[in-house]
Amino acid sequence: MLALSGALLARVRLPLGAGRAAIIATALPAGIVAVGLVLASAWAGGVAIGRSHAGIPGAGLFTTGGALILLGVVAEELLLRGLLQPTLVRCWGPAAGVLVCSLAFTVIHMVGGWGHPLSLLNILLAGIWFGLLAWRSGGLVAPILAHFGYNWTEEMIFGASPNPGVGAFGSVVDVDLVGSAIWGGSNEGLNASLAVSLVLVALIIPLAMAMRARTSSGDGATVRP
Repeated sequence: MLALSGALLARVRLPLGAGRAAIIATALPAGIVAVGLVLASAWAGGVAIGRSHAGIPGAGLFTTGGALILLGVVAEELLLRGLLQPTLVRCWGPAAGVLVCSLAFTVIHMVGGWGHPLSLLNILLAGIWFGLLAWRSGGLVAPILAHFGYNWTEEMIFGASPNPGVGAFGSVVDVDLVGSAIWGGSNEGLNASLAVSLVLVALIIPLAMAMRARTSSGDGATVRP
């Protein structure tokens, strides 16, 4: 995916959408806070359990883990929100374009091994959130920051993915989710949590309302290659 993204990026100029300062400024914190809210609800429900931890990973390992997460996020966003979504939006309009691109995002993760119905719903909702951020901001900075903020916080800060345990690059703390699968207690962790669904819907609603208002007025900005 990284190689394909690089090849496509070399041939297509993609706007980063750096002019929408308010959206971009809140994208990274939104991704981080989303994970915090979900884990707080899991903790309150007795599902999130802090495990003994070998220690904070070294700076080199921690940086490498973060860099790899960022590379994966950038690759997905370039292919989906940078290349596929603008084409779909031009053909079918913003709402259908964002939705179909999000379905493609879900299929990619299905191929990667995610299969729990709630996981697939949450991946679809996350794709809609990232797609709306790209559409609303007119570029890729906002969805990249939101996507990275969520994945990095989940994996490198709280160690909630994989569940149980921590990834190869360690984490600051180790939170395992044990208990009801619907609140993240399965081996798919937060991806299969109803709390994630609720948080993502809350993030989507204001962006969807903005899309409706702008498309109704005929001002349908999007990422244009």
